[in-house]
Amino acid sequence: MVSDVYFPRVNGVSTSIQTFRAALAKLGIQGTLVVPDYPEREIGGDEWRVIRVPSRAVPGDPEDRLMSPSTLYHLDRALAGTTFDLVHVQTPLAAHYASLRLARQRGLPCLAT
Repeated sequence: MVSDVYFPRVNGVSTSIQTFRAALAKLGIQGTLVVPDYPEREIGGDEWRVIRVPSRAVPGDPEDRLMSPSTLYHLDRALAGTTFDLVHVQTPLAAHYASLRLARQRGLPCLAT
């Protein structure tokens, strides 16, 4: 899964991702989550298979973050050695384009919710 938002940002997307991950884990399905890092994030918690991408503030939007474009562009390198069956993107912003690129590079389907 790739998303432009996740906890500590509390919203419907973060909650949806958490729900998906919990339900899939009960079915024995492991997922890796790629999300922005937040300066106020507490270290620890439920960070299993979570990759935090360096990010910066979005002008005029103090709650959201923009993930590093260069890190997203080279996402396939960052995930080297990791295999996937599909790419699931949760948001229509930078994560969407990174997910499409990753899916194309790996010849995988890309699901968007």
